Amino acid sequence: MLDDNWDLIRGPVATEIEVINATSQINVLDGLVKFLLAHNGPDGTGKPPMPDEAALCNLHHAGTVFLLDEPGRYRNIRVDVRDKDNNIIHEPPEWQDVPRLMRFFFRQLSSVWNAGDHLDNAAYALWMINWVHPFRNGNGRTARAFCYAVLCLKIGVELPGAVTVIDLIMHNRPQYYAALRAADTTFKENGIPDLQPMKQFIGQLLQMQIASAQQQAGQAMEHPDTPAS
Repeated sequence: MLDDNWDLIRGPVATEIEVINATSQINVLDGLVKFLLAHNGPDGTGKPPMPDEAALCNLHHAGTVFLLDEPGRYRNIRVDVRDKDNNIIHEPPEWQDVPRLMRFFFRQLSSVWNAGDHLDNAAYALWMINWVHPFRNGNGRTARAFCYAVLCLKIGVELPGAVTVIDLIMHNRPQYYAALRAADTTFKENGIPDLQPMKQFIGQLLQMQIASAQQQAGQAMEHPDTPAS
C-alpha cells in the first residue's frame, strides 16, 4: 500500500523505493521462515519456533529503509491513523508506552503460541501490532508480513500459492478494516479484543491461497514444459 508520509523523501522516487522495499521485505520474510524452520526446527516438544521482536524489527527495516530516519526502530512521536478523508479512525497508545506494550505483546504471543492454533496466533499478531502501531510509519505492511510469518511457522511449512494471504488482505480491505474495528471496539469496552472476525477473515484468505496453489499445480500438469530438443 503506497504512502506519501515518509521522513526522508516523498513523491515519485519514494514510490519507487516503496516498491523496491516491498520486494525486499518479502525476501526477508522468506529468509526468516526458512531460517526458523531449518535452523531452530522442532525443539523436542513438537512446537514450531516463534518469530521474535528482532524479526519484527527486521521486517520493518526492510520495508522502510531509505524512507524513514530510523527504520526498524520503535517510534518516539505520537501518531494517529486516518481514513482517506483525513478523519482519525484510531489513536494508538503514546510512544512512551510502546516498548512496554511490545514486551507484553510478545509475552502474550508466546502464551497463544503454546495454547492456540495458527489462526489464533495470526489474528492476535495482526491486530495487536496494528493497535499499538509501534513504528512511525509502515506499521500495516509490517504487521501483515509478521502475521504471515506466524502462519507459516505455526503450520510448520512455507505456504504455497500463486497469491499469498498478504496480497489477499489488501484485495479485501473492507473485511480487513472491519475485523480490526471489531477487535478495537471490544478491547476498548472490556479489555478483551474480539478476534473471531479476524480469525475467520484470515482463515478464508488462507483457503484462497491454498486453492491458488492447487490451481497452479493443476495448470502445470496440464501444460508441462516442452523438453529441450
